[in-house]
Amino acid sequence: MKNDKAEKEKILTVADKLFRENGLYKTSMDELAALLMISKKTIYKHFPSKENLVKEITKFWMTGSTERVDKIVHSKTDVVSKFVKLLEDYSCDLSKVSDKWVKDFQIHYPDIWKSVEKFREEKIFYYARKLFKQGMKEKYIANIPTEIVIASHIASMHAIVNPKFLMENNFSMSEALKFVFEMQLNGILTEKGRIKYYNQKKKHIKK
Repeated sequence: MKNDKAEKEKILTVADKLFRENGLYKTSMDELAALLMISKKTIYKHFPSKENLVKEITKFWMTGSTERVDKIVHSKTDVVSKFVKLLEDYSCDLSKVSDKWVKDFQIHYPDIWKSVEKFREEKIFYYARKLFKQGMKEKYIANIPTEIVIASHIASMHAIVNPKFLMENNFSMSEALKFVFEMQLNGILTEKGRIKYYNQKKKHIKK
């Protein structure tokens, strides 16, 4: 049982990396088997189809993402430091994703993509409320309606996570979302919060 679990996790990890780099549609199970140096039969033992593998990878990614963000949001530090760490994690995660991956997801696996967007929206609402409450208490975030800021952020993400938009404007998804995040952050932070944010960013750049 332990060997089966380790084998399955290895397939998920390698498939996730391969799909992110080369896209979902053109990456075949043959390529994955060759990279893992195992038979396709072994892959199908754990994942009956490519769509099933994509679903499992999505759950795998969601679990990992939730664990990382939970750790940051519930850490014992100020809200501005949390924003810096979240942006760093966000950028690092998105830098591993090709625009082709997003396009393939939206075209060939629309139902799974909808589950990704639903997950992302639910998590944004949950974490944003916690962070805003802390930030207002610390006087780093202005006293503005949380729901409006969250809805605005989600709408921006829907517009940006669009391969056509990215290609026409020559942005990577990581760059575009980083600009959106920082733009909105500047809008919600108090003067005290902005000073703290830029000081924290300088420290991270020096590391």
